[in-house]
Amino acid sequence: MIRILVVDDSVFSQKVTANFLNRNLPYGTAEINFASDGEEGLEKFRTLKPDYMFVDLLMPKLSGTDLIRAVQKEGDTGIIVVTADVQKAVRQDIEALNVMAFVNKPLNAEKMRLLCDRMVRNDKNGSELLSL
Repeated sequence: MIRILVVDDSVFSQKVTANFLNRNLPYGTAEINFASDGEEGLEKFRTLKPDYMFVDLLMPKLSGTDLIRAVQKEGDTGIIVVTADVQKAVRQDIEALNVMAFVNKPLNAEKMRLLCDRMVRNDKNGSELLSL
């Protein structure tokens, strides 16, 4: 079972991510959980110990970047950043954190297929950043 945590303050984005995951992962292989801000995401990370996290960068209470830093200190979770913030400096900062993927919103079927292929292979860190 692949345990996934989706951390995004947009319920719509949470639903879109979950729908794409359910369509692209083999039936019954994923447990998908949600958090609506960075603080809740950190709490659920500590409780659930997910294999993968989808993290938005712009969130209340604790930013996605701060959440990623905290998670990386505590565990071996594959982190997929999904954001509308595509500034070059932001992308460089996130790439320096050695995340699994940096994905520009909106998600689409092709982007999720590539991500799910890596998740099924348990390729959390991969040889290179997947930039979609």
